[in-house]
This record gives sequence, C-alpha cells and structure tokens, in this order.
Amino acid sequence: MNEALRLDYLQAMGVDTYVPRFVLDGAAPSPIFDFEDFTEDALSEDDSAAAVAIDADAEYQQMAEADERKEQVPVSESPRPGSRIASALQELGFETAKPESLSAVAANGEGADAASPEFTVELVATGIGLVMIVDTTAGAPSPAEKRLMANIAMAVSRYHKLPKVPQFATSGFQWPVMKTPGITLGKDAAKEALQANIMAQAERQQAHCAILFGSTLQPYIDAATLQTAGIQLLYAAEPAAMLADGNLKAPLWQNLRKVLFSV
Repeated sequence: MNEALRLDYLQAMGVDTYVPRFVLDGAAPSPIFDFEDFTEDALSEDDSAAAVAIDADAEYQQMAEADERKEQVPVSESPRPGSRIASALQELGFETAKPESLSAVAANGEGADAASPEFTVELVATGIGLVMIVDTTAGAPSPAEKRLMANIAMAVSRYHKLPKVPQFATSGFQWPVMKTPGITLGKDAAKEALQANIMAQAERQQAHCAILFGSTLQPYIDAATLQTAGIQLLYAAEPAAMLADGNLKAPLWQNLRKVLFSV
C-alpha cells in the first residue's frame, strides 16, 4: 500500500502508530534498533520538548480568560487540521473535485447518500470518562461555549463524586481525510471513519460516555455502534443554543445524572 494512503487510513481511525506482529508478504525488512543506545541523554532539547504532552487547547483549562471570540477563518480558506501530507499529495496530483459541504449534503435529501460530505470535528477529552463531540465546520467554539462545556464536565465530576477533577485536551478530525481518485468519500465512509476515530479516542481516555452537541453530525454517528464499544451516546443542543436558552441544558443534565461513571 502507498505509504501516504496508509498514514491517512491510520489517522482516520485515530491510530498514531501501527506495527505488525508478523512479517507481511512483500514487506521490506525492518532495521534492527539498539535500545541500549537510546537514552535520555541522547535526546536533544528540541526532541525532549516535542515529546512532552501539551494540552491542545489551553482555553478549556483557563476558563476565566479569553472573553472575546477568536477571529474565525472561512472554512474554505482555513488549513485542514491533522492533514500531515496534504501539500505533498496536491503536488503529486492526488486531488479531486471538492466534496459538498455538510449542509449541502443535508439539503440534497435522498441523494445525500451518494454525495461526499465535508466537515471538521473537535473531540474534547475530560479525563473523567467523558468525551464531547462538537462540529467545528463553521468555526471553533467561542470561549463562552468552551466554558460551558468545561462547566458540564465539572458538574459531572462533583455530582458523581469522582476522585479527580477534569483535565481537558482536544483532538481534531476532518473528512475527507484525503482526496484521492478511487477512494470512497461518501456518507458511509465518513460515518465509518468518524466512529472509528471516536472509539479510538474514547479507548485512550478510558471514556464510556460521549456527548454529541448539535444535530449536524447525527447522520454520521450511530449510538448502537458506539454502544458495542462500551460508549453511551448522549444528545445535546449546540453550546451556542444552550447559552441562549438555559432550558436546553435540563435534558442533558438529566441524562448525565443516570450515567454510571467509574470511581
């Protein structure tokens, strides 16, 4: 398989690194690595700094800061997050016609199954067994929306008397991961890739509950599929809508009270 294609498949599934346990047919021999020569002293300062885990979005941790909404970049002009080889693929000619946007697919009705959607998603890990899923196609959440999501996690931690406070980190997902002739980019492929990414992130965080904000991503996430992976899916209004109407918070909170979070 082409290396660029392999990396993008792994990225879509939320897998950072894949190492086969057996020798694959036709695979090139792997070099032998001497672990005795690999010591902390051998790392440069740049390598050490790159190895440190950094919170992807400090605004979730510093909820009292950033009162103004960040200036949003149009989606058509914004860089595609997580695309490690997008520029190289474009130079090689691996580019097809631009897929329809998520809203355009929804407007097409029955023809949406054959269309290729395009969207970006932010997965917010809380460290307490809860993952939040937000559609960021139109832009990243505002500071007020982020504080709302942080407050939800804090309320869950207090209500269920969890032994630790939430620790927030974000990861991004985009569809399509790449645009290559011959690669399926329809609704079913988008659904499979997004669900695989959510399940992979939940497994890393040991999360068994996910909140899906808004309705635009509902056609691409199946509650029954996530349930097979031990993830309970809860639906909620968009953060902006809940800020405008506090009554929209009540149904979500009622469902969160029923979830059995591990202590």
